[in-house]
Amino acid sequence: MTGPNIIAILAALLVSISAPLGVRPLLTNMKVIDYPNERSSHSAPVLRGAGLAPLLGFITGMALLASIGDPQLPQLLVIGVTAAAVGALGLIEDLRGVRIIVRASTQLMMGAGATWALVLMFQADLWWVPVGALFFAGYTNAANFMDGINGVSSLHGASIGTTFAIIGVFTDQPWLIGTGLVLAVAFLAFLPWNLGGRGMFLGDVGSYLLGGAISTVVIAAVLNGTSFIAMLAPLGIYLADTTVTLLRRIVRGEEWQHAHRSHVYQKMTDAGMPHLAVALVVTVATLATGALGLLSLDGSIALSVGALVGIAAVSMLYLSLPKILAAGASAVLEGGGVATAPAVQMLAAEPSSLRWAVVGGTGFIGSALVEGLRQHGVHVVSVTAPRLELPPSATPAQLRAKVHESSEAIATMETAFSGIDVVVNAAGLAVPDSESSDGLFGANALLPAIVLSSAEGASVHRFIHLSSAAVQGRRQILDESAETSPFSPYSRSKALGESALLSYSGGLERVGKTESVILRATSVQGPGRSTTRQLQRLAQSPLASVASPGDAPTVVSSLRGLVEFIMSVGNFASVVPPIVLQPSEGMTTSSVLRLAGGRSPIRIPAPLCRGLSVLSYIIASRVTSVQGPARRLELMWFGQKQDAAWARENGLERESYVGDALLRESETTR
Repeated sequence: MTGPNIIAILAALLVSISAPLGVRPLLTNMKVIDYPNERSSHSAPVLRGAGLAPLLGFITGMALLASIGDPQLPQLLVIGVTAAAVGALGLIEDLRGVRIIVRASTQLMMGAGATWALVLMFQADLWWVPVGALFFAGYTNAANFMDGINGVSSLHGASIGTTFAIIGVFTDQPWLIGTGLVLAVAFLAFLPWNLGGRGMFLGDVGSYLLGGAISTVVIAAVLNGTSFIAMLAPLGIYLADTTVTLLRRIVRGEEWQHAHRSHVYQKMTDAGMPHLAVALVVTVATLATGALGLLSLDGSIALSVGALVGIAAVSMLYLSLPKILAAGASAVLEGGGVATAPAVQMLAAEPSSLRWAVVGGTGFIGSALVEGLRQHGVHVVSVTAPRLELPPSATPAQLRAKVHESSEAIATMETAFSGIDVVVNAAGLAVPDSESSDGLFGANALLPAIVLSSAEGASVHRFIHLSSAAVQGRRQILDESAETSPFSPYSRSKALGESALLSYSGGLERVGKTESVILRATSVQGPGRSTTRQLQRLAQSPLASVASPGDAPTVVSSLRGLVEFIMSVGNFASVVPPIVLQPSEGMTTSSVLRLAGGRSPIRIPAPLCRGLSVLSYIIASRVTSVQGPARRLELMWFGQKQDAAWARENGLERESYVGDALLRESETTR
C-alpha cells in the first residue's frame, strides 16, 4: 500500500471517529429523533442522522485518494461524488422527509448518472446504464431496510470494504484497495458511537451512503473487468434477506412498503438474541459469502460454479436461522434446560383459587368473561376503565409521557388490583369503522399501558390485553409476530396500544415483574353485538357472496370461544408468549354466510372478486370512509387464514360455537 493511500485511510478514520462530537449537538438542536415504530428494534427515542459522520469521513478519504493517491482519478471522483449525493438525499429524508416517488426517482437518476460516467470511462456498452441504475437504487434501499439494529451497518461497511480491498490486492487494482479500506474505516469508526450508552443511529444519510457507495464501487469494478461474482458475493446476505422478505410480503398480500419486522435479522432479535449478536451473525455470513466469491477471481468455470453454490448455501442457512433458533428454544424448554416451566398445556390445579380483575367488565366481551369466570367459581372483580384521550398523531414517546402523567388513574386501578392474580383489559372502543379521534386512541392505545402499569404496581402475576387481529391488516396469514400493518384509525389505535405494551414490558424479551400477554381476538360474534346484526343482514341480502369455491377460512369467531380461550390463557401454568392469537373455529367464507343468512351465498369467480377488491382499495386510498367497507368486502369474499401456533401446540383449539352465536342472533332479529 502506498503512502498516500495510508494518509487517506487515516484521515477517513480520524474524521469519522471525531465528527460525532460535533454531529451530536447539531442533531440534538435540530431534534432529529428516531421514534420507535412497527419496524423498530428499539423502544426509546434515539438520535438519528449520525451517518453524517461516516459521510464526512468517506468524502475526506476519497478526496485525498483522488488528489494525492492513485492516478485513476475519474472513477474515484465518480464514487465520491455519487456517495456524497445519495448521502445528502438521505440527510434530507432524515431532516424533513422525502416522498417515496421523489426518493426512488432520484436514486435511479443518481445510479444512471454514475453508471453512464463509468461506461464512458471504461468504454462499456450502454445497456449497463439502466442495469446500473436499478442495481444502485435497489442496493441503496436494501442497506436502508437492513439498518434496523445496533452495529449491523457499521460492521457491514467494515466487512464489505475489507473484502473489496482484498479483491483489489488479488487483481492489482490500487484504487479498489484504497476505496475499500476508506469505506471500512469510515463505518467501523462509527461503531462505538452506535453501541455506546447514549447511542446514535446512522439514519437514512448513513444507510444511503453505505448502499450507494458499495453499489457504485461494484459497478466500477465490474466494468473494469473484475469478476461480478466476486464483487456481488459479499452483498449476498443483504440481498437475500431483503429480496425474500419483500417477495414473502407481496405474496401474502401485505402492504409491503410500510414499516414491518419481517426481515430475518429482525426475527432473530424477536427470538431473544441481542442486537450485537445478530449483527455479528450477519457479518460472519457476509464474510463467508465474500470469501467464497474470491474463488471466481482466477476465471475457472468450475471454481466460479462452486463459489455460486457455496454462496447460495450460506444464504439459505442464514435465511433458515429464525426457524433453527425457534426449534432450539423449544427443545431447551422441553428438556428442562431453563428455569421456565415446560411449554405444554398445564392449567392451574385449582383455577378457582386464582383471583381475577376485568377492566371493562360491563362491556360486550368483559361482561361475558365475568359471567363465565363466576360460573366456574372464580373470584372476579369488575373494574371501570377511566376515560382517556390521546391525539391520533401521538408518537410512542408522547404516549409514554401521557402514562407518566396519569398517576391518579394508575393509583386508583392499582388499589383495585390489590391481591389479584390475573388482570384482563377488555375495555376499549371496538368500533372498526370509527373515525380517528382522541377518544379512540385514548381507549385503545393509552389505556392498555396504564392498566399494565397499575398491574405492575400491584404485583399482579399475569396481565392479558385484548387486542385485535385487525392490527395485521391484509396479510395473507394472521400470526403471533410483533409485525403489524394497520389500515384504518381503529386498527392503528390497536397497533399503537400493542407497541406501547411491548415497549413498556421490555419488548418480546420481557423485563417487567408482571407477565404481559397481548391476546389478538378475531371477528367475535355474539348476541347483541352490532357487527353480528350487520353480518346477519348482509347474509340475508342479495349481496351475500363468496369468491369461488367459497372454502377459504374466515376470521369469524364466537364470544363463547373467546371467553374460554381467555380463561385458558389466564389459568395457564407455564409462561405464555407475549403475543397469542385467538384460534380459528373452523368456519369458511361460505359456512358463515349460510349460518347467518339461512341460505347459500352466491359464488363469484375469484379473479373477478380480486379485481373488484383491488378497485375498492384504490378508491379507499383516496376516500378514507371506504377503507372499512373495502376490507369487509375482501374478508367476505376471501376470508383470512390464521396461524394460532401457541393454541395449537398446547391443545387449546376447541369446537366451534359460531353456529350457535349466529343462529341465536338470527332468531332475535327476524
